[in-house]
Amino acid sequence: MIHKKKTIRLFPKDITGNLVKDRQEVVINWRSGQLVLDEPPFNGGKDIGPDPFTAILSGLVGCTLTTLRMYINKKGWDITDIHCSVNMWQEQEPFKTCIYRTVSFGQPVTEEQKEKLLWIAKNCPAAKLLQGEIVIESYLSDDATVPAGTGDYPPADAGIMNESL
Repeated sequence: MIHKKKTIRLFPKDITGNLVKDRQEVVINWRSGQLVLDEPPFNGGKDIGPDPFTAILSGLVGCTLTTLRMYINKKGWDITDIHCSVNMWQEQEPFKTCIYRTVSFGQPVTEEQKEKLLWIAKNCPAAKLLQGEIVIESYLSDDATVPAGTGDYPPADAGIMNESL
């Protein structure tokens, strides 16, 4: 059986952000509300929200924990407390980023459970996203209401438009 690759849009509505003059905090608009990203004072911000790297790693923590919870509930295991910590290191030459993640449980778990839970953590959707091939196609537009992946620059004849959108 041959499977065709299918490209799907993950969000029905774009996640958007706005930055106002002389400020570092970015207001992010998502499905049901808003959140603020900001830089720490040493980068010119006021630290009133997570910086972009913290937001990325927070997504990994959240996905790891919720994916583990769903699996634990499905199995009916008596594991009530789950903790996940992450941090990131970067090498400059050649440029490489390493994300380190540790998961722990408030209750004893068997070796068999540890093996399966580690596999589940390694394969949570956010981890798969971060470990997979990522291509970021960027466009410019004079209109803030155009959807992601469209715009008027670079020109369409530049040959980089993503046909799967």
